Amino acid sequence: ARAAGADGCVAVGGGSSVGLGKAIALRTGLPLIAVPSTYSGSEMTPVWGLTEHGVKRTGRDPKVLPRSVVYDPELTLSLPVPLSVTSGINAVAHAVEALYAPDTSPLIALMAEEGVRAMARALADVAEEPTCLEARGRALYGAWLCGSCLGATTMGLHHKLCHVLGGSFGLPHAETHTVVLPYALA
Repeated sequence: ARAAGADGCVAVGGGSSVGLGKAIALRTGLPLIAVPSTYSGSEMTPVWGLTEHGVKRTGRDPKVLPRSVVYDPELTLSLPVPLSVTSGINAVAHAVEALYAPDTSPLIALMAEEGVRAMARALADVAEEPTCLEARGRALYGAWLCGSCLGATTMGLHHKLCHVLGGSFGLPHAETHTVVLPYALA
C-alpha cells in the first residue's frame, strides 16, 4: 500500500478480506472502506486480529474501524448456504457476548437482542430461499447490529476460546464460532 502510494484501502469480501484491510489500516494509518460479502459484522468493529506463528493476537484501535461500510445483498448471493449460516452465527456470537460483557449497557442489550432476532429470522429464510435478496438484506442488517454490539463491548469467554482454538489449530473462524457458541453459553 505504501509502495503504491495508496491514500486509502477498500476491502471487498468476507472476514479475511475485511481483516486484511484492517491490518493494512492498522500498519499504515490509511482510511478503510469495507464492502462485506458475509454476515459476521466485523466491519462494524475497531477490533483487529492477526495470526502469526500459530498464535492469534487481537486488539482494538480506532484506525481499523472502516470510515464507510457499503452493504449490498447482491454481493452475498454467491455465498453458499452453509457459509451464510456459519457467518451469521458468528455475528450472533458477537451479539450474545455483548449481553454478558462487563461493559454492556441497556442500549447495547436492545441492539444485541434485535440483532440476534434479525439474524435468526434472516438465516432461516436464506436457507429456505438462497436467492432472496430481501432475506439477505435482513441478514446484513442483523450483521450490522451484531457487529456494532461487539464494537461497543469487550470480548469474553466465547471469543477467547475461539481465538485460541482457531489460532492454535488453524480452524476456520465462522465454523469454530458456530460449534463453540452453545457450549460457551451453557
